[in-house]
Amino acid sequence: MKIMIQLLITFLFGFSLTQAQNKEEVLPIKEILHRADSVSIYQDSLLAHSKYKVREEVIFCELTDNGTIKNADTIISSVTMADKKEATREVIYSTKKNKPEGKKDQKQEAEYSFSFNDPHYNFSLTETSDSSYIIAVSPKGSPKKGDYQGTIEIDRQGYFSRAIDFDVPKPEGALKEFSTQMSFEPLEGGLVVIREMKMKGLVKAFLGIFKMRFSGDVKYSNYEFLK
Repeated sequence: MKIMIQLLITFLFGFSLTQAQNKEEVLPIKEILHRADSVSIYQDSLLAHSKYKVREEVIFCELTDNGTIKNADTIISSVTMADKKEATREVIYSTKKNKPEGKKDQKQEAEYSFSFNDPHYNFSLTETSDSSYIIAVSPKGSPKKGDYQGTIEIDRQGYFSRAIDFDVPKPEGALKEFSTQMSFEPLEGGLVVIREMKMKGLVKAFLGIFKMRFSGDVKYSNYEFLK
């Protein structure tokens, strides 16, 4: 019995030491990016063949120049996604007033594609914790229209993106300022989904006659996968 206990203690001590060494091991930036890129491609393939419902809660605020809230709207919707595209949307609750017939919102969309092996960007490891790597991202040379800069938090165990914090120095279209923060979470089965997105920016249109500073907070919950 004493021999078995000693063997067990030795095994547990060795296992703990190995785990500690694995946690202390910091991979080279190229290897981190390679693994993160592989996981990103795999996640895209999962989403491309997934159909699910999700609860979306949006708080959109119009801000004054000093950042205080001027107007705010809350919209809660049930959204069905199929093959990475929005299939249906049912508004459950909204504080937004109905527009007069024939009058439409001026919709401004910003889409930014991201790749861990994009040759136009610099990637550097700036921080390492027990749970994640923090990667700084910046364009090579002066930022061009649509370029982004900021940080990405990568999970040390699963190599998926836990959080993204980006600023776009020179946005495209009517956007003159734009920044966003996103957080992600893995579900059972391995699919990583977005949980929250925050954004803020400045829109100028019609030769500067129309100007609006804004912020938005979007939360996603109650993911339900459909057959």
